[in-house]
Parts: sequence; structure tokens; C-alpha cells
Amino acid sequence: MQNNFGLKDLIIIVLILGLFVSVWLAIHQVDRQWDDVKRANARLEGLEQQIVRLEQQVRQRPVVVEAPRPTTGEQPSGTGEAVSASPVHSWARPGGVAVTVSVPWDFTTNPYDDPDVVIGGEFHEIYEGQPPKLTPYMYADVYGRRVVDMVTESLGWYDPKTLKLRGLLAEAWQYDPGGMWLRVKIRDEARYSDGAPVLAEDVRWTYHELLFNPLIEAERFRSVYNAIDRVEVIGDPATSRIVEFTFKSPRFDNMEQAFGYKILPKHIYEPWAESPTRFNQSTSLTVGSGPFRFAVVDPDNQWTPGRDIVLVRNEQYWGPRPPLGGYRISVISDYATKLIAFNNGQGDMMRPNSEQFVNQRNNPRFLERSDARMWFNMRGGYSFIAWQCGLRNGQRLTPFHDKRVRLAMTMLLDRDRMRRDISKNLAKPATGPFLSSTPQANPDIRPWPYDPERALALLAEAGWRPRADGRLVNEQGVPFSFEFTFSGGNPGVEQMANFMRTELARHGIEMRFNIIDWAVLSDLLNRRDFDAITFGWSASAPESDPYQIWHSNNIENQGDNFIQWSNPEADRLIDKGRKTLDTEERMLVWHQLHSVFHEDQPYTFLNESPWLYFTSKRTGNFQEYASGVEYYEFWVGRESVPRQP
Repeated sequence: MQNNFGLKDLIIIVLILGLFVSVWLAIHQVDRQWDDVKRANARLEGLEQQIVRLEQQVRQRPVVVEAPRPTTGEQPSGTGEAVSASPVHSWARPGGVAVTVSVPWDFTTNPYDDPDVVIGGEFHEIYEGQPPKLTPYMYADVYGRRVVDMVTESLGWYDPKTLKLRGLLAEAWQYDPGGMWLRVKIRDEARYSDGAPVLAEDVRWTYHELLFNPLIEAERFRSVYNAIDRVEVIGDPATSRIVEFTFKSPRFDNMEQAFGYKILPKHIYEPWAESPTRFNQSTSLTVGSGPFRFAVVDPDNQWTPGRDIVLVRNEQYWGPRPPLGGYRISVISDYATKLIAFNNGQGDMMRPNSEQFVNQRNNPRFLERSDARMWFNMRGGYSFIAWQCGLRNGQRLTPFHDKRVRLAMTMLLDRDRMRRDISKNLAKPATGPFLSSTPQANPDIRPWPYDPERALALLAEAGWRPRADGRLVNEQGVPFSFEFTFSGGNPGVEQMANFMRTELARHGIEMRFNIIDWAVLSDLLNRRDFDAITFGWSASAPESDPYQIWHSNNIENQGDNFIQWSNPEADRLIDKGRKTLDTEERMLVWHQLHSVFHEDQPYTFLNESPWLYFTSKRTGNFQEYASGVEYYEFWVGRESVPRQP
């Protein structure tokens, strides 16, 4: 056999070997470079953590108080902050009114105290409802509020543990002992995400030129923040950080109102608000001084429903720096699909329904990768069935304009069984809009019983009697039939609707379904275009002001009294309670109002709802607070859970 191996073949082999050696050396070099990069990143992260901890130490410096708390007769702050009657505050209003100096706002539970804390990374939450708008004062649901809360700030907020009102953008203040004025000093370090300072003129402009501009469709917020007569800048508007509020009358929540509304940068929003129609139609013109900002803010390319909401850390943030690099929110309205996505690693946090929570909280395989959390808090709120008491869509009365019918509907529903079978006994019974854990609730009120016999007697008294086939009809022979509106995608709500339809049909009442998308809820409420509807309210303060939802003044102009319930005694008690400054006396007024709700049943009050959350194991520093959660305290571990391709 002839050997054909020659010089050419040798050269090829040498070249191939050389190539292999070169590739091996290159890989080795890349590995070394990658190791160097990882070591450098670790050093940078260590330095970053040291810098953040130094920032924390500076922020936690003690506050010097020039004088002790005021003696009897001086106005207490009501916040648990340090009080000073010293005249050294050059900005203070003369007259000897005490100055309250706020402790700097900081983490309630410091994430940087955890040796495993990771700086950076994106947290991913899955919402079950699609917010239609995220622009401040334009949003109309809890989902929009959550996003706006992460991006914008107010002068003060509630301590997550104690629920005491504290200074946020406010560094110090004086509050008139007579409750008629409040002067506030804004923090020198407070600034917006573009680096511009937060000024008193921003506070004034936000209130008078935006919120109370009648061409801006912010009626539901105007109904909340209506105690303030005027907001004035003390000093040069171009530089001043001193703002003064004058109130219309002494009220229990005057300070909460001044501290509560979101402060927006005038220099950014003024051009946007020059066209009220365009501003009203905006979906995400959202800029503020909060710990996060929108990744993109562009009036010509706004976020729209159906896209992920993408926030990033505000590197200009004046307060405690969040560990997270970003916060992403996606929406999956179907609960079964949402849980599948969460289990496949497509999210770090989601809210399950009651059945999912009960099924998973004792599932070892689920708990290997996730945590199931449940607690009652200020924002848990309550669920209800709202009955249309006025004209539907301005055209016709529903059966529920009669309070006897509303009370009968409550007694026809076995709410204890609904809590057991649908809510899995996770919820508490609700008897009114005041949570049972608060002193506003009247402790003597008990839920109406399940009593079909009494309910049918009330219906007969109201003119609804059975005909030969068992159907209830009125004196004109018109059958008792109504439409029940609810948002689709939640199995618990759908189960409740089916239960109601079956139970009511047994007593001669026809209930038809109107299943809607959450995004259209606000428009439907504004038009008052429903017979009965179900969802829930959550509180934004430890003591709830009933005016926004229940006073007859808020029936018109798309106010939140969308059931158009008008009760003169309720109006009187709401007005009286708001003007009663003594806390114990005011609670007695709210107890009387609770009794009016109970007797009149404008809503069938269902459940006080706990917060239910699933979180991934890579979620760090998730704390269960009396106020809810503090998103800017979260961090996410490096070990990413598997994700679907």
C-alpha cells in the first residue's frame, strides 16, 4: 500500500494543532478575564455597599431638638416626631407655635443590614388587573396608585409600623392650635428624578393649577383633598422651600390632607397641563421625587395598557437608596395562567386568590421555591356588592333605589357560606366601610343574618310578590330582573356570582351577568351604567374619611359616590365627623354613621380582606407592615429561577 502522507499534510496538522492551542489559550485568557471581571464586580459591589451603609449612617444622624415638648395648651404634632418651641427656625411663623422637626425618612427594615443583600437586579411583579392609566391624578384604581406611589411623593406619609403621620418631603412644620393653618419647611436635599429641587412653588402649583383646575378630570381626587383653601409660597417662588396651607375650617384631617397629595415638578408638568384634553387622555406622564422612575417618559411615546410597566431606580433619589436596579410589572388577568407563569419563573411576586393560597401554602414542592404570605393591614380593605340607588345611566331606576330591597338582598345571601366555600375562611366578615380593627368601627354592630323568610317579607312590603310560577313581580307585573357586573378572570368572583344567581333564582329573582375587563371599570362607574357591581375598596389612611365615597356631594361630576346614594343623616354625620377635632368624640360620630350604613345597606358588605402574596425565594427583605409593603426595601438574589423560553 502506498503511503501518501507528505509535507503538505504535516503542515495542515501543525496548523490545526496551533489553532487548537490558540483557541485553548484564548479560552483560558477569557476565563481569566471573566474571573477578573467577577472579582472587579464583587469589589465594586462591596464598595457600593460600603458607600450605601455610610449614607445610612449619615441619614441616621441624631436630630437636635432645641426645646422639650410643648406644655399643655400647645398643639402636639400628632406624629411622634420631635417638637421644638425654639425661635431659631428663621422660616417659622411668629407667634410661638411649636415647630415639629421630622426624623429623616429611612428604611423601616434596612436591607443593607443583611450580609447577603444584592444591589441591582430587576424585581418582577405580576398584576391581576390592567390599570388603564398611570398618570398622577388620572388613575382610578389600586394598581395605578401602587405605581404612582413608587414614583412620586407627598410631604408626609404614615409610618409602616405605627401608622403615625411622619414627614417625608417635609423636614419640619408648624400646625396652628386652632387647626386653620400649617407652615412646612421642605427638605433641602429633596429633588426630582431629573435633579431639580423640590420647591414650595411645586406644592402650590400641583394643588391650585393642576389638581383643582376644573378642566383636569381629577374629580375623585378633588373630593378627597378639598379641606384646603389656599396654598402659598413664603419667599421667592424660584428658590423657596417654605409653603403655607390655609384651611377652610378646622377639621380632623387637615394636616393629613396637606401632607397627603402627591407633589409634582411644575417645570415638567406645566407644559403638559397647558392642554387639559391631552393631559386627561395621557396614560403615563409620571415624574416625581420617589425612589423609582419610569425607564421612559415621553409624551409622544407613552406606556399603554398591554405593555409591561418598567421602572428603574432613581439615581437622583434624595432618600434611602433602594437595592433594586429596576421594578417590572406585567399583567395576567386569568389567575390560573398567572400562577403557571409565576411557577415557571416569570415573576417574583403575585397575588393569588383564596383557593390558590390554601392549595399552595402547605405544598412542599411549591414552598421549596416560593413563600406564601398572609396578613391584615391598613390597605387590605373590604369587598362588597354595590347597589345602584339612583338612575342607571341617567335613564331608569333599578329595584335597589328602595332600601328594603337592598336589605332583603343582603339577607338572601348566605355570606358565612360564601366565606367558607369561596374565601376559604381567610377573610373576616365586614359590616360597613370601617375596618373592625380600627376605632371607627361600631363594635355593637353585627352582620345581618341569612334570613330568606324576612327578606321575602321585606320584598313584599316593597311591592315584589311571587306570581304563580314563583317569579317575583311588581304591581305592574314586571319581573324582578337585574344585571350583575364584575371583572372577569377571578375564579372566586365568578364562583360568588354563580352562587348568587342560583340562590336568588330559588326566590324568584333573575340575575344576569355582565362580565367586563378591569380596564373599563372606571368608565362604567363614571356613567353609572350598572344595576349591581362588585369589587373592593382599600384604604390609604389609618382613619378613613367617608366623604369621598358616601357624601351626596360626590354623586355628580364622576365622583366616587357612583351608586348615587343620598341620605341626609349620613351627610350630616359625615360633615359633623370631619369637623370634630376631639378623637374620642369623632369616633362616636363615626359609630353613628356606621349604624346608618348598616340600616340602609347601600352596599352589601362582604369581607374584610387580608393581603395574600406569593413571593419567589430570591425575594429579599419582604416585610409585612401595618401599612402594607415597602417596595423600595426589596432586593433580589442572583440565583434567577428558571424561566420559560
